[in-house]
Amino acid sequence: MGRLEGKVAVLTGAGSGIARAAAQMFTNEGAKVVVAEINETLGKDAADRAGPNAMFVQTDVTDEASVKNVMAIAADSYGHIDILHNCAGGSVIEDKHITDVDMEVWDRTIPLDLKGPMLCCRFGIPHLQAAGGGSIINMSSVVALRGNHPAHIYAAAKGGIISFTQSLAGAYSKDGIRANAICPGLVLTERVRARAEGSNNSRSDSDAYSTFKSYPFGMGQPEDIANIVLFLASDESRMVNGATIPAEGGISAY
Repeated sequence: MGRLEGKVAVLTGAGSGIARAAAQMFTNEGAKVVVAEINETLGKDAADRAGPNAMFVQTDVTDEASVKNVMAIAADSYGHIDILHNCAGGSVIEDKHITDVDMEVWDRTIPLDLKGPMLCCRFGIPHLQAAGGGSIINMSSVVALRGNHPAHIYAAAKGGIISFTQSLAGAYSKDGIRANAICPGLVLTERVRARAEGSNNSRSDSDAYSTFKSYPFGMGQPEDIANIVLFLASDESRMVNGATIPAEGGISAY
């Protein structure tokens, strides 16, 4: 029997990167998966690759109606929801010191990286309660653990995810719902690879790549983080709740 046998999971941003790898792992372990992704081409491909127990629902996590819709479809299609992995998000190269950054970066980053997980929890938690409990896995970042990252707005959003996750853990543990946050370092997703190889890298990007390349554990692969997501989704992590888990090779400890 698989580690997620009988479970139903909604994974946001699962058209690429960490959540895409997690979707494949989840179905391999017996779960039914909803790939909640704004990009139709990527979402359909990820669901196809994850197999017959996966379906794609086009989802904009910053839009209340869209989030409510994907949760309803997941519950109607598979009967219940047990796992919510909030992975949709990302930074932009224009993010920089707060005294210099354009306010448009705030208006883009906060809705995607903070409002999105909030909406998914707002409309997902009632389904987890109805199922008798479950697991919420939110995606924070190493930038929330270190004070030397130049992307100030992204750091604010990801720091908010940690506090939000702890609040969820405290409020909903009585319902059998666990909530945990993962803080990855630099992970070689498709988006990161494109930025690393692009001709318009910002100085902050270049500094980040150099830092992680020089560190013994270097840069991670999507599967490295997806393995942690799988653990937190499974009953093996039954005693882990309200945790902030660094997954950056230890770089935040130095």
